[in-house]
Formats: sequence, structure tokens, C-alpha cells
Amino acid sequence: MAYCFVVFAAWLSLPQAKAKSATQKYNVLHVIVDDLRPEIGPYGVGSSYTPNLNKWERNRSFYCRLYLFICQKITRCHFSLAKVSVTFDRAYCQQAVCAPSRNSFLTGRRPDRSRVWNFENNFREDHPDWTTLPGIFLNQPGSISLGVGKTFHPGIPPGYDGNRSWSLLALPYRAPCWTLSGPCIPCPIDIEHYLFKKNTSVGNDWCEIDAYEDTIAVDVAIGYLRLVRNQHFYLAVGLRKPHLPWQASPDDFSHHPLDSISLAKHPKPPKNMPDVAFRFTEEKAHADPWHPIPDDYAKKARRAYRAAVTGMDRKLGKLLKELDDLGLTQNTAIVFHSDHGWQLGEHGEWRKFTNFELATRVPLIISAPWLGTKGRSSTLVELVDLLPTIAELAGVDVPKNESFDGQSLVPLLARGGDEHHHNSHRSSRRFNASFSQYPRVVTHNDEQWKSNAAIHKDRTKFTHMGYSVRTEDWRHTEWIEWDGKKLQPKWTKVTGAELYDHRGEVVFPTDFDEGENENVVDDPNNGSVVKALSNLLRSAFSDQGK
Repeated sequence: MAYCFVVFAAWLSLPQAKAKSATQKYNVLHVIVDDLRPEIGPYGVGSSYTPNLNKWERNRSFYCRLYLFICQKITRCHFSLAKVSVTFDRAYCQQAVCAPSRNSFLTGRRPDRSRVWNFENNFREDHPDWTTLPGIFLNQPGSISLGVGKTFHPGIPPGYDGNRSWSLLALPYRAPCWTLSGPCIPCPIDIEHYLFKKNTSVGNDWCEIDAYEDTIAVDVAIGYLRLVRNQHFYLAVGLRKPHLPWQASPDDFSHHPLDSISLAKHPKPPKNMPDVAFRFTEEKAHADPWHPIPDDYAKKARRAYRAAVTGMDRKLGKLLKELDDLGLTQNTAIVFHSDHGWQLGEHGEWRKFTNFELATRVPLIISAPWLGTKGRSSTLVELVDLLPTIAELAGVDVPKNESFDGQSLVPLLARGGDEHHHNSHRSSRRFNASFSQYPRVVTHNDEQWKSNAAIHKDRTKFTHMGYSVRTEDWRHTEWIEWDGKKLQPKWTKVTGAELYDHRGEVVFPTDFDEGENENVVDDPNNGSVVKALSNLLRSAFSDQGK
């Protein structure tokens, strides 16, 4: 500690540089992870093993962080710097499936504006002139826009949006090994499935083979960093895991012994849930949502997911170390998040595809070292906020002739979260809420949970759109009949509604077994809440499709 003060005193004796102007440009490293829920160390989840994320997010004393800062600025020595960051405990995606979510946050518009609700369309079809988040950097003199791995969903838009989003150095766009059919080295069970139609489900779609597509993506990203270290850059790195099949090295699996894996405490659907809210994905493993998959299947699935997360963290650590070794840490914002959440047997759900809390909630951690702040935020934020946030952090302007749906989080970041400013940023949010949605194609009116997937259906054939609003205390969802000709909801045709009470829940550490166990929309005591939230939904979505 004494040495810290000596270095600090020496620093004070040096000629001081002028304060940086408001137009100072900073680099951005944007890490997008597939299918990751907040089951990582920074969210207090003890069963996770994510040492690199933990080290990045972990607190340091003021003096030691000051010492590291001075060390980097004066002597150019390089440490594995525990970067200052803000961790968002209530961040939500706009739709819980890959392509619509990515088309949303990479354009800064909600799905009803992008008109991308599944894997059949991309935003360029309806909005050919939109500027994307990476595309903003193409219009900045001296800036470069780079991407590798799964940023946009493959083919949505075609070629990962090519030269509309990426600089020449990143083209042809590289998504290592990834085609629509599988990863670099498939799991044996998947080879059997493709060749012999062997049944797969979450219980067996995993293997102790590393996900080399992410290894290659990180290596490409490191190569880009070395090439552009002296330029103003935006670099998006898309990591595939923990997307199915769950792949990780044997060492990653060793951190999660099978006997340490617990089961979901509430493995059946919420009481009084409308059937249309449920997406039944594991029909090869169990008969219906009210009879959970076998415990041994569930444990193996939950273990494999955690191992895949550990493998992702290992590769992320290599990328963060390189950023540090190149001396780029202090001038680079790091934005880390997933495209949506994930369900691991809670409420009988597996995978994503719903409007429930676990499908829509995402990890979001943002580091901007020059702000000198660190903390946690329980403010409700959305992935659609990322475009204006990243633009402001980087010191670049968003196009003035285009409108975006999100709000910059920089004022919140500048205060180090909201631990000591509980209401200040919330009062500036337009709605003080987060919004999500999900389409359905109901094929069995008497069992609307069965075969209701909309992923590969023409958007004119949707039967319902579920609109969901999450406030500090409640989640309210309405299932609205869909007008396939106008591609918009029939707001007067509500066929199902949900209300889940989140009052009194602990925000940190994350508890995946808490909440949304009973739909209380029909409780007469909640009438005023339902009315207010229903009006809020309509205020947020009524002009989106226009």
C-alpha cells in the first residue's frame, strides 16, 4: 500500500495533461454470447465457474485500482487489470430467440419495427436503409468496424450484413466453421442424429469436445486487435457457446461434478398459466409440460450447460488478456451480454422461446475505465439500449435522420450503477420498464402449448403475439390475436393474460428458482395493477409496427 502512495505522489509531480474533451473517442470491444443466462460469477451464482468474468467484475480497493491505473499510464506495465464495470441485474432482451434479438439490438429497434420475429426474414427486407450499430462506425472518419463469430444470426441478414456493417478488413465476414448444420467438430450424438435420425434432447445433446469455433473466433479477434491497436475501432466478437450442442473440454466439465448438480425446485408450469404461454420443446424426453423430463436427463443437461459456460469464460479470458497486453484497456469500453436468457427445467421449460423471466433476462456488464466508476444497477434496462450507449461511449454520433428505440445508459454508468442513486436514473427512463414479445402459431386449440413454434413459419401465419412488460414489482403478459395481413396485433382480441408478482424478490444474488410460480392475473385484488400494466403495454407497442 505504501508503494501505491509513493507512485501517486510521483504522478502528482508530473505535468498534468488537459482534461479530455467531450468528443474524445474510445474503442469498443462488444462481446455477444449465445444463449447465456446470468448463471455466472458476477451475478453471485456459486455453482458457476467463470474465473475470468469474476476477475473482471470483482472489486478492488480504490488505492490498488489507482496504482494499476498509474502503472499503465506511466510505466506501461501490464497487469491482469480488474476493470471497473457496472453489472446490470435487470437487463432484458426484446425477444427470446437468436435472430430477432440480434436484429433488434444491432439496429436499436424493437422486433415490431424490424419486422423480424423468427428465422424467415431479416430487417433489410423492410428497412434497406437502416444504419446498424457496427454501421455507425463506418461513417466515422478514422474509425473501423470489425466483427467475427456469431454477431448477427447466420444469414439473417445475408452475409452478416456485409459492407453495410463491416469495414473491408472484416470481409468476407468470418464465422468460423459455422453453417446452419453444426459446429467445427460435432458431438457424436449429433452425427448419429444427422445420419440415423437418433433422438436428441437437452439430456443427451452434449459432449466433452471443445467448441473450436469459439477458439478460432477469439484468435481472429486477437489478430484484429493487433492490426488496429492504433486506430479507433469497434470490434464485435460473437461466442457460440453455451448454445446447443453443449460442448466444452473435459477440464471444463471437471469443474462441475454430476453429484453437485441440483434440479429445478419448480419443474412444472406456473399455476393458472394460459397454455399459449408455454413452448414445449422436449417432446422426445417427456409426454407433456406437467410431467418433467427424468431427473438424470435434467442433471446431465444442467451440468453440460454449466461446463459450456466455463468453456466460454476460458476463451473470453484469453481475449481480455490480449486487450490488456496491447495496452488498450484504459481506452476501450467492454460491453458483455447475451442475446437472451435460457431455461434449464424451471417451470417445465427448456431452452428459450417464451416471455418468462428466465428466457428474457440477460447478463449485461459494461466497463468504461475512463469513467472511473464501478457498481451494480437494478434499474430495468433493455438490449435495445445498447446502440445509443455504445455510440456515446465511443464518442460517435448516431444518424440524426433515423429514430432508435433505446436510451443511453451512460448517465447510469457514470454514477457507477444506482446503489446510491436509486431513483435518479429511473426517473429519466421513458417507461421505467422493460418490454419483450414472442409469436405463436397455435395448431391445437384445446392444447395450445403443443406444436406452437413460430420459428420457421411465415409471419403472416402467426396466430398470436405475446407482449410482456416487466416492472420492478410485476411481469404482465398479454397474448393478442395476430393480423397476418397487416403484420400487427389486434389489440382488442386478448386470448390470454399473465401477471406474476415479483415484489420482495432478492435481486442479487440471482436465484433462478424464485418467481413466476403462479399467475395471479385473475386475483381481484390485482385489478388496478393489470389495468395499469395493460395500458403501459399499449403505450409502448401501439406505434411500433407503423
